[in-house]
Amino acid sequence: MMITIENIVKQIKKQERTKFVDNKAAVLLPIVDIDHQLHLLFQVRSKKLKWQPGDICFPGGRVELTDITPEYTAKRETVEELGIALNQITILGQLPKFIATLGMIIYPFVGTINSLDDLQLNHAEVEQIFTVPIEWFIHNPPQCATMFVGHKPADDFPFDIITNRSPNWQKRSEHSIYFYQYHNWVIWGLTAQILKRFIETIGK
Repeated sequence: MMITIENIVKQIKKQERTKFVDNKAAVLLPIVDIDHQLHLLFQVRSKKLKWQPGDICFPGGRVELTDITPEYTAKRETVEELGIALNQITILGQLPKFIATLGMIIYPFVGTINSLDDLQLNHAEVEQIFTVPIEWFIHNPPQCATMFVGHKPADDFPFDIITNRSPNWQKRSEHSIYFYQYHNWVIWGLTAQILKRFIETIGK
């Protein structure tokens, strides 16, 4: 294959487009009225999934090239995962976007779901769901811990051909990790960060 400027430009454009899809996602914080009390709905990810199996999350997923907006992504993913009709979802607003540690940009939307009676869970992705009263989060702040992010060379790192590099683990940064424990459920990680921002927002 001959390398030309045209081929270089073509391949770079492909990478730019792929990066846009891979680095953006949207989630929905679904509110449902249960016995005249507002609850948030959470999903337990299927243990068959390769990425974060068994973790607790909000409905959502990656922004696809065919998605018109991140809001559309949040609604589409909720429909696919919970098995409800699109007209059962009403978007109330959007929280500020999150940038995860690995660079993923998350667009969180808040919305209501009319009823849980007709859910048909996609068990390839969702093992089960549960709800928590919003008021519980207001009165129960999360536990906080610290996560260090850094570089640890693997065994095959070629220290013999470079200089001024330590074979030891090197701390790069640190950030807070939040944990909400409700009965036997532990909500943590990015989901807990988004949840904490939502609770702080409505409590102002």
